[in-house]
Amino acid sequence: MSSPTRPARPEPEPATTPAEELLVLSERTPPPSQANDALVAGTAIASAVFAVVFAVALLLEAPLPVYGIALALALLLLAVAVRRYFTDRFPDVEAAEPRLHLDEGDDAPIADVEPVGRRPFLTRILIGAGAVLGLSFAAPVSSLGPSPGNALRTTAWQRGLRVVDGDGDPLRPDDIPVGGVATAWPNGAVGDEPSSLVVLRLSGQPQPPTDLDWVVDGSVVAYSKVCTHAGCPVALYRERDSALFCPCHQSTFDANRGAVPTFGPAARALPQLPLGVDADGYLVALGDFESQVGPAFG
Repeated sequence: MSSPTRPARPEPEPATTPAEELLVLSERTPPPSQANDALVAGTAIASAVFAVVFAVALLLEAPLPVYGIALALALLLLAVAVRRYFTDRFPDVEAAEPRLHLDEGDDAPIADVEPVGRRPFLTRILIGAGAVLGLSFAAPVSSLGPSPGNALRTTAWQRGLRVVDGDGDPLRPDDIPVGGVATAWPNGAVGDEPSSLVVLRLSGQPQPPTDLDWVVDGSVVAYSKVCTHAGCPVALYRERDSALFCPCHQSTFDANRGAVPTFGPAARALPQLPLGVDADGYLVALGDFESQVGPAFG
């Protein structure tokens, strides 16, 4: 006995894209609006004006509220101009998703709806306003200042400069007692932080990697006061183990062995200053630091 034949399954219709699924039922092209055109042109021009105000105020180092408000208004007005530009740029469309197969020649898909081809003048104004605003962003580049060159790698120390205290008085080796420490500066540059020193008279014999040619009287040595971790001032000294401390992050340096780090996040030794004595018996620099002062960079 033969089995009954099954009816053939209908072939599935090919998938369509979302744009093809929606068909336009009606389309209304918005009429030109002089009021809207004036609003677009006015806000775009005002945006360009405030962009210029922002750049000029920044270059003239005006207060922050001046160029901050100018930049905010430039961005806001340009956003309003763009938003209003598109309010009557595209037609109002009523579309529906077809439920039945439609023959060719029926309503066109929504993808075929074109924007209204008018207002080239407004388009140019918007592009111009955006260009002016973009150019104004070049102004902050000038606030970065000139290239520092080698200024971050050198200090005020020069050969023959006397070592002075905070009052500008020159220091002699005898002014530093055994186990004592003093903050010092180059003569004529008191307060120049990158050039600040800690001058110590060690209670023990200095050891390598201390440069013994830069040690006066066999125990007076000078190191940079700027911590090599984050640039804080090294302000504490413990004579018992010749330890210099940075109070910011507890980096510890062995002043008896070239100020190498022994604890904390610092990875570089404090630079040693070439130290000597002039004909009058005052401490003088024999040159600048031979290594970079403060945190490493570059």
